[in-house]
Amino acid sequence: MKILLINPKFPPSLWDFSLSRDIEGTLYTHPPLALPTLAALTPVGHELRLIDENVESIDLSVGVDLVGITGYFIQKARVLEIADAFRARGVRVAIGGPIVESSTIDEIARHVDHVFQGEAEYTWPRFITQLERGEAEHRYVQRELIDMRDSPPPRYELLRPGAYSTATIETSRGCPMACEFCEIPARLGRKARSKSLEQVMREVRAHLALGADSIFFIDDHFVGNRAHVKRLLEALVEFQREIDHALYFTCQFTINLARDREMLELLHAANFRRVFVGIESPRRESLLSVKKRQNVVGDLVENVRVLQSYNITVWAGMIVGFDTDDPAVFDEHRAFLAQAGIPVVMVGLLQAIPGTPLHERMARAGRLRETEIGGVRGQYEALLLTNITPVAFDDRALVTGYQRLVREIYDYEPYAERLLSSLRAGARPIARPAKSTLTRSKLAVVARLARYYLLTTDVRRRRMFLRVLSGTLRARPQDLETALMHMVVYKHLRAFYWQLSELPVPELATAPSSVVLKPVAAQAGCATPT
Repeated sequence: MKILLINPKFPPSLWDFSLSRDIEGTLYTHPPLALPTLAALTPVGHELRLIDENVESIDLSVGVDLVGITGYFIQKARVLEIADAFRARGVRVAIGGPIVESSTIDEIARHVDHVFQGEAEYTWPRFITQLERGEAEHRYVQRELIDMRDSPPPRYELLRPGAYSTATIETSRGCPMACEFCEIPARLGRKARSKSLEQVMREVRAHLALGADSIFFIDDHFVGNRAHVKRLLEALVEFQREIDHALYFTCQFTINLARDREMLELLHAANFRRVFVGIESPRRESLLSVKKRQNVVGDLVENVRVLQSYNITVWAGMIVGFDTDDPAVFDEHRAFLAQAGIPVVMVGLLQAIPGTPLHERMARAGRLRETEIGGVRGQYEALLLTNITPVAFDDRALVTGYQRLVREIYDYEPYAERLLSSLRAGARPIARPAKSTLTRSKLAVVARLARYYLLTTDVRRRRMFLRVLSGTLRARPQDLETALMHMVVYKHLRAFYWQLSELPVPELATAPSSVVLKPVAAQAGCATPT
């Protein structure tokens, strides 16, 4: 069979960094893992093509026997549009991914020949075999969690590696934490299920062979299984010696790892340079109200500073709108971020995601609005929406306070100070390839960056860039590349949040909780920065 696997285009969002692509030079942040994984799961003997619509267009008239589409809720409109277009031509269509859940499977099923719910490691190859025999089913539901050792190395070579900012690898699924607002434990399990060490290292080597210089480990909690990750980090340390530190890594984990100095030493030695941490709130009572207990162990600022001392830049996820929040919380967020020196911050309104304990609690309390979730997981217009009726202040105060917060933290001077503060906290050397050279593409990025910040009539923008440049060269010249990268992403973050702060407060913010609103697309799963 001729099989076409598609990842539909994402609408503009906080996570795509689209507003700084003109400087950075690539087409998208990171490649999808679902498509190359499905390709690896497909029995031999079939002709495969993978298309990520974020980096190349789809020919809806192409001659194929089967189209497989993956997607998140945020891609829903485009997923169904592509499915309908192919089916109108008589092409068989299958859809899977986080977009297919118990609450959506009936709707999705009406647009496809085959629908997949849950992990696909077992159902996809069985489907292909059954399809060849003419015995394919309409629905495939994987209820039990799969053994990650059965997940093959994705066929990354079928994508366009050079089109992305960074490569990606998934080493595990599941999270042992019990954060009330997170759907990962319910969807992927409380136990971290891991690939074998040999599997992960095979993927690392594959990315290096394809020309990657960085890899983002997209696990929702990279250190969910400490013993396994310790062995992996030891292998990565040895591998870095073999390749002269030609790769650097980023990941996600919880802030309480700041107490584990052995793991931090290994992360530093393996050349991990950035981590995304769900800090959520500087208020202890807000964290405890949603069972984010791992964040109340020790002092939050001190824990962030410990991570930074290992030359690991901390990016943070923050949330406003907890039941224990009040109008003073916005100033507390801003003060905390400045004190901790966290440059990049993804801020959102609290959402009750279906399937989470928070959603169940809000439903019991009669505080759920009849709309799908918005926030940072949704499209641009959704960031000012929440499906929860707040208790400590009215909706308008919540939204306008949020708009003021994001505008202030992404103003020129506060961002520059947080970035420089983060770099100054670094206390370790940075491993770089001995034969590292400035490539033509890197020089082009620097030239475009300088042009944007220096050849401008915006005096504050120019002053900020020169301050970051001079401050880095004086305090941490070895961190110049990190500083410049943060100036690239700042272009997107400032423009995105600045526009958001100027939007009118949506009707939701003044409507009674019983109003029926137009559904807003939302992304399932942990949000992942690049």
